[in-house]
Amino acid sequence: MANQMKRLRDRSEEKVAKTKEMLSKQAGQSKQILSKHADKIAKRAEEHERFINKVTYLLSVLGFGTFCFLLGARPQGVPYAYCLLSVIFVPLRWIYYRYKKWHYYLLDFCYYANTLFLVMLLCFPRNEKFFMICFSFAEGPLAWALIVWRCSLAFNSFDKIVSVFIHLLSDCPMLGNCAIDA
Repeated sequence: MANQMKRLRDRSEEKVAKTKEMLSKQAGQSKQILSKHADKIAKRAEEHERFINKVTYLLSVLGFGTFCFLLGARPQGVPYAYCLLSVIFVPLRWIYYRYKKWHYYLLDFCYYANTLFLVMLLCFPRNEKFFMICFSFAEGPLAWALIVWRCSLAFNSFDKIVSVFIHLLSDCPMLGNCAIDA
């Protein structure tokens, strides 16, 4: 009876050892498979990011060139282009900042000033006092913010393009209105 118990114990220990060995082999194989898939996913994500950077660069250069042409050829169209770009860029930035949990940065003065610009351009385009307030915001704090915050015109970065738009292009409609009125 003692021999039978010992044999049963030995058999069960062998089964446990074989099971452990088999599980460790399967774990190793699973790790290899997962690492291969992770490498493939990382490579695809890198290719996707490169593609997005190329598209962003292309659209930024074309948009900047178009805006410069519009500023020189038809300054009366600049306020409309500014309104269109604001309607596109600010919600995209809100989505991006909300995803990054930076959405409280959208309560900054520059967004307040840009909202005032939009209200002035769309609702009160001939109000001189409102224009002077917006003009002083555009040519004062927002213009200096470009230097202070080192906003750079990096065409491959959507975030930097929007920062330049918010701080620099807000004075273009103001200057456009001055050119039209003169």
